[in-house]
Amino acid sequence: MLEKRTGENVVSSVKVMPQGVKVVLSSGEKVILSLDTYTEFHLYVGKQLEPAEYQKILEYAGHDDCYVSALRYVGRDMYSKEEIARKLLAQGYAYSTVSEVINRLEEQKLIDDVAFARTYADDVGDLRLIGSQRIIYDLRSKGIDESILSSLPFPKEKEMEKAVRLATSLDRRYYRTPYAKRVLKINSILLNRGFDGTIAHEAAEQATSASDPGVERVELEKAYHLAEMKFSRKFTGYELKQRIYAALIRKGFPHDEVKEIMEELQS
Repeated sequence: MLEKRTGENVVSSVKVMPQGVKVVLSSGEKVILSLDTYTEFHLYVGKQLEPAEYQKILEYAGHDDCYVSALRYVGRDMYSKEEIARKLLAQGYAYSTVSEVINRLEEQKLIDDVAFARTYADDVGDLRLIGSQRIIYDLRSKGIDESILSSLPFPKEKEMEKAVRLATSLDRRYYRTPYAKRVLKINSILLNRGFDGTIAHEAAEQATSASDPGVERVELEKAYHLAEMKFSRKFTGYELKQRIYAALIRKGFPHDEVKEIMEELQS
C-alpha cells in the first residue's frame, strides 16, 4: 500500500473512494484507509503525523486491507473461521493481523462455526448424500472444534433416508450386476461415503432390486462364453473348468447357478 516511509509526514490531500479513504502525504506516499480508521486518527489536510502515530496508521491500514479481503470470502460462500484464516495467511498477512480480523468477524456475526457446521451437516450432507462419519471428517479438516462436532445431531431416520436414496441410484447404475454382488457393491460404496455400517447394510438390502431371472440367465451365459473363450487358449479339461468357475464367481453369480449352467453347457 505504501511506496516508502519517512519520519514525519503532513497530510496533503484526502479523497473518499469506493474502496475507502485515500490519504496522500507530503512525501508523496499514499495509503487507503477504512472510514473507521480515518476517523479514529482524526486525519485532515495539513495534519502532521509523528513517527509513532504514522506507524500506528500503517498497522491499521494493514488490518483494514486484511479485513476487506476477508469480507470478500464471507460474501462469496460459507467458510469456517479456520478456512478464512488459512486463505488470509496464504495472502501474506501477519498472523496477529489475521487473528484480529477473525475475532472482528466473529463479533460481527459474519462467521459462526456452530452455524456453519450445522448447515454443512444438514444441507451439504443431504445434497451430496454423505453420511455422518464423512461429514465429521470434512468438518474436522475445516478446523471445526471437537466440542461443536460432538454436539451435531445425526438422526437415524435422516441418515437412513439419505442412504436409501443413494443406494437406489446405485442400484439403477449397476442393474446388470448380479444381485448378490450388487448388494455388496452398494454396501461398500455407502461405507465409503461415511454411513454407519448398520445403516449401509440395511439401505443396501432395502434398495437393491431383485434381478430378473431371465435377464440374469442371459448375463450368466454371456459371461460363461467370454470366460471360456479367454481361458481355452491356455487351458483344457479340469483346469479350464476351474478357471471359468472362478471367473463367474468373482463376477458375483451365485454358486448354484454357476454350477448348473456349467453342467448344462459342458454336457
